[in-house]
Amino acid sequence: MDTEAITTRKKELRSMLRAQRRERYGGQDGARRRARESQQLLKEAEPVIARIQALLAAAGTEPPLVAAYHPTPTEADVLPLARRLAELGADLVFPAAAGAERLDWIRWDGHSDFVASPGRGFGMEPAGERVGPDALARAALVLAPAIAVDRLGTRIGHGAGYYDRALTQVRDSCEVIAVVHPSELLSAGSLPREEHDIPIPAVLTADGLVCLVTIDGAETPHVPSQS
Repeated sequence: MDTEAITTRKKELRSMLRAQRRERYGGQDGARRRARESQQLLKEAEPVIARIQALLAAAGTEPPLVAAYHPTPTEADVLPLARRLAELGADLVFPAAAGAERLDWIRWDGHSDFVASPGRGFGMEPAGERVGPDALARAALVLAPAIAVDRLGTRIGHGAGYYDRALTQVRDSCEVIAVVHPSELLSAGSLPREEHDIPIPAVLTADGLVCLVTIDGAETPHVPSQS
């Protein structure tokens, strides 16, 4: 499949997957389902929480940095997990518009309000300290948004490429976990992958924490065991 065909296919998939997400998680019934699943997602994240606790116990004066994001009303709700990690003492950062097709990162203390981002196409962001676009270079954990991920680790995002560019900065020791709804973890090969698409090693949903595999079938490095 050539580049133009892949671009077209991705647009079609985004439209379809967004419609399915709105149907399942929109409205009052969807909001109640999302709220229930957010608590289950937090429970399934216990291995992630335990690893951050271990890093905190071993840390000196600098706590581990964790990148999260403020979800849209129909995205899987990662905020209870982010709040829990902040309460433990992790250094939480959230993405913000920075221009030049890059993300900046803003600290969040675990309880302060979020405000509307001035960036076009961005949602909510903390009103805290900006720590710069290179923050992920020292991250221990990245909780990444996605529209869907397949079991070969191919992620489809919102189309701007911000996270693919940001994830090129992470260290080998950093855990990268996409957070999606259970139905958005798709069968292997469901999503087209381009050369610039960064494979995702693990996915967290309300149904569990899942270790993924690479295109050649080998387990991706630096990821948790499947729960």
